[in-house]
Amino acid sequence: MATNQPGDQLLYELRAREAWSQRDYERARVIAGQAVDLALKDNDDVAWWNMAFLQAECLRAEGALEQSVELAQKLRDHSLTSQSPSLAVRVLTLLAVGLQGLGQLPEAVRQATAAVEMATDAVDAPELRVEAHQALIASLAESDRLDEAWTRCLALSVLLSTEMRSQTAGKAHWAIGNVAFMRREVADGTKFHSLAAAHLSPNNDLDLWARFNRASAAKRLAAGVVDAETLECIERAETASSIVGGNDRDQLELSLTRAHWLVLTGQLNAAVKRLKPICADSTILASQTAGEANLLLGRALAGRGDDIEAMNYLDAAKANFIQSGAHDRAAHVAELIESLMQPESTTT
Repeated sequence: MATNQPGDQLLYELRAREAWSQRDYERARVIAGQAVDLALKDNDDVAWWNMAFLQAECLRAEGALEQSVELAQKLRDHSLTSQSPSLAVRVLTLLAVGLQGLGQLPEAVRQATAAVEMATDAVDAPELRVEAHQALIASLAESDRLDEAWTRCLALSVLLSTEMRSQTAGKAHWAIGNVAFMRREVADGTKFHSLAAAHLSPNNDLDLWARFNRASAAKRLAAGVVDAETLECIERAETASSIVGGNDRDQLELSLTRAHWLVLTGQLNAAVKRLKPICADSTILASQTAGEANLLLGRALAGRGDDIEAMNYLDAAKANFIQSGAHDRAAHVAELIESLMQPESTTT
C-alpha cells in the first residue's frame, strides 16, 4: 500500500491552484479532490478545508451549483469554520452566491446576511467584507427588495478605499450600478458602471470583463436603456465570451441579453427565434432568470399577435418568479396575463 510522501499535499495544492488560475476548472477540481483525500489521510483539517473550498468554487464556475452548494454547506458546518470569522465569511458568501444561482433567493439573503454580520469580526479582511456585501446586495435585488439593496449599497460604498485591489473595487461599483439601474436611476447606474469599467480590465481578467459587460447590458435593458452604449456592452461581452468560452449557463444568459435587445428594438421574429431554445433549456438557469426568459418570449409573441402561445410562456414566467421568491415580478406578469385575457386590451 502506497504511503504519502512529505510534500505530496503541498504539490497537489499548488497544481490545483495553478489549474484554477488558468481557468481549467475541471482539472483544478479533480486535483483539489486528490488533495482532499490526502488531507483526510493525514488528518490535516486546514488543508482539507482549503482544498474542499476550492472544489466548491470550481463546481460553481463549472455551473454545477447544486454540488457547489452541498459542499459549501458541509464547509459551513465544519468545526474549523466556527473558529475563524474569515473562513465563515468566505463560505457563507460562496453559499449565498450558489443559492442565488439556484433561484433560492430567501435562503440566499439569509446566508449573505450572516456573511455580512460575520464580516464585522473579520477585521483584517476588508475584501471579504466587500464580497459579502456584494452577495447580499445581489440577492436582495433579485428578490425585488430594491430599497434594502440600495441601503446596503450605501454601506458598501463606505468600505471602498484607495488601498483596495482594483478588481475588488470594480466589482463593488458594478454591484452598486446594478441596483441603481434596477431602481431606474439611470444616471447613477451609468456612473457606477463607468467606475467599474475603469477598475476592470480585459487584459487582467477577460472572463470577468465578459461577465461585467453582459450584466451591465442586461441591467441597462431592464431599465429600458436602448442605446449605442448598451449595444457596445453586448458586443464586448460576445467578443470576450467567444475567446474565453464559459459554461452552458453563461452562454445561455448572454444569448438572453441579446434577445432582450431584439425585443426592445422591435425585432420580434428574431427575438422569438432566439428565445425559444433558451426557454427550452431554462432548467439550467436560476429560476428568476428562467422567468425573465419566459417573460420576454411571452412579450415578443404577444407583440406579434400570438396571444394564446404568449399566455403559456407568461404562465411559466409567473411560476418561475414565484418559485424564486421574486413576488413583485410575479405580480407584474399576472397583470400582463390579465391584460391579454381582456378582448379589447393592448399589450405593452
